[in-house]
Amino acid sequence: MTSEHIWTWLRAKGKLFKVISDPENGIIEVINEHGEILIRKTNLTRRQVELVEKNFLLTVAKKINGRVQSSSREHFDPSIA
Repeated sequence: MTSEHIWTWLRAKGKLFKVISDPENGIIEVINEHGEILIRKTNLTRRQVELVEKNFLLTVAKKINGRVQSSSREHFDPSIA
């Protein structure tokens, strides 16, 4: 089972970014609407990833279930997941 969490981050001008955080593997990625990885942080401790989730993602992002969001607000191409 994966420890991956997937978030939708609504940016200025209606842009949506996908944020994938994985506390178990110490990874945080930010992916733009074109599927390009803008930020990839690795070798983070579980605590560091959890702090990002708590202080940043829970404030400005919405957690989604699985790789594809079921909401009608979804703008991501499932092929980038």
